[in-house]
Amino acid sequence: MSVQLYANVEERRDKLQIYCDIIKVATRAEKITRILRLANVQYNTFQECIEKLVKAGLLVTVQIKEKKNRSKKSHLKVVYKATEQGLKWCENIEEIYNTLEVY
Repeated sequence: MSVQLYANVEERRDKLQIYCDIIKVATRAEKITRILRLANVQYNTFQECIEKLVKAGLLVTVQIKEKKNRSKKSHLKVVYKATEQGLKWCENIEEIYNTLEVY
């Protein structure tokens, strides 16, 4: 599924557009590094946004047990996943921007 992100726009994005990009990338459970790369967000900006998105119920954190290669030890890794409410919120924001032709 191909998702259009605001990150492809040459102009500076506002916070709502950054939030939407993070949520769109996290439609499947994704690691922080993948979200940073695909949403084109710097780590410090991500840290500011992620807390607000989780608190608002637009994203959830998921802990997954991951085994190391050739090792019997496993550790927990944190991934983020968009909620249905988050995806609906993004659709609403996109509709508003389309209506106002702010892109």
